[in-house]
Amino acid sequence: MNNSTRSQFQLFKPSKYEQELSVLEFLSAESWSSEFNLADLLQISPRGSGGVLKPMIINKLIKCVDQKIMGGSVKIFGITSVGHKKLRLIAYKPSDFEMLNAKSNLQIANLTRISPTLIPHRLDIQMLKIRAERAGWTNWVNADTGEDRKIVSSQLSSFSLSASVLEHRPDAWCTNPLGNRFSIECERTIKSKPRYTEIVRDYLLALKRGDIDRVLWVSPDQGLSDRLAYLITSITHVQIGEQKLLIPRDRFEYFNYLTFEQWPI
Repeated sequence: MNNSTRSQFQLFKPSKYEQELSVLEFLSAESWSSEFNLADLLQISPRGSGGVLKPMIINKLIKCVDQKIMGGSVKIFGITSVGHKKLRLIAYKPSDFEMLNAKSNLQIANLTRISPTLIPHRLDIQMLKIRAERAGWTNWVNADTGEDRKIVSSQLSSFSLSASVLEHRPDAWCTNPLGNRFSIECERTIKSKPRYTEIVRDYLLALKRGDIDRVLWVSPDQGLSDRLAYLITSITHVQIGEQKLLIPRDRFEYFNYLTFEQWPI
């Protein structure tokens, strides 16, 4: 379903069929998600989402398990082979399903084998994706489904690097409504300053090459966002090859820091 079709549906209350299709499309790309995120996707309350999700479970389009995470548990929903089959049958044309197939490889999530430490971060990224696409952002690519990006040695000859270097991968890449390309970092915790120094170095090189236009760090709350901004802007030098280079302060103008509530800009 393309974005223009979705926007037309939003003018009216979507039918159960349209809601099921939205859930199946999302889970086909993401493999699994939570009740909260699926409710956000459908723009209904988590309590109201039961009217959509429970019949889908009964019809074996999706499955649900309770997953323990730090501090409690969360209901995780995943698409089944029956759900994939229905999605294929209702695709508007073969190319629609080929696109879905390419994104998900028809992977059936093993919901009992998802790492509890992975779940909160992955759900946060899904939430950012849902809200960004609703606001008109496009071309969202999750890092765990995108290809590794490498710095070609010829591009770094001025820095005395003779071999390709594997770059830092953000949590996601996407394009805002103005056509600017962003790397997205979803930060629940603060990393060490040496690690952020490496990340900043890789982003400065990516910006210099024109691979991206900006970097967005998104955090759960303002306190964490402020600490992160302070730490990153306190970095003065980066190591590139054998050279330790001073970072021009205007380069930090390409980095932005937001809370979940402020997302998307």
